[in-house]
Amino acid sequence: MLISGVTPRPIAFVSTRSADGKITNLAPFSYFNIVTHDPPTFMISIASGVANAKDTLKNLLETGECVINIISETFLEAANAASIDAPYGSDEWRVSGLTPDYSCDTVKCARVKEAVFSIEAKLESFKEWESRAKPGHKSGTTVFVEGTRFWVREDALNETKNIIDLSVLRPIGRLGGISYSRINQGVEIPRPSFKKDFGSEEAYNKLTQTKL
Repeated sequence: MLISGVTPRPIAFVSTRSADGKITNLAPFSYFNIVTHDPPTFMISIASGVANAKDTLKNLLETGECVINIISETFLEAANAASIDAPYGSDEWRVSGLTPDYSCDTVKCARVKEAVFSIEAKLESFKEWESRAKPGHKSGTTVFVEGTRFWVREDALNETKNIIDLSVLRPIGRLGGISYSRINQGVEIPRPSFKKDFGSEEAYNKLTQTKL
């Protein structure tokens, strides 16, 4: 019910690497969003506790780093292939056919070369969640990571390099079940101004007066 009602959700396509560098992992997570912009902090929730950590969580806690890639429509099927339930140690890069780019500056794991927007990030903190359905079990872990370097494809940026073009990014959102959404059209709505739209405190107060 929750994942079909709270939509669309952004997807973090997370790349990690084991501490010894021998194991690489790539997986999508739709429990993901920005927490704050200064410092640029993001949250990713993973459906496992630390004791039975999935590949991404295990690598992230061991190394304290990851890369968040934003999935574009152009490689959705490849990204979905990386969600395969492979055992720890399997390389989802091979399954997806995507290209690992090890040119990152602040982390040792790779970014997805095909991604329009990628974020190098370092672990800030994490929290395990106690299950209500199964007392004594951990139902998930939320990690908070701070962005340390941002990669944006040149043709996706505006002239002042502060806005990413939606038509180039072509981000994919997650819906319920196995459904995804294309996000290629936006609606611009100006934020209302108290002074301009209401004029005065008196005019605003009239909105709450009961009409007989």
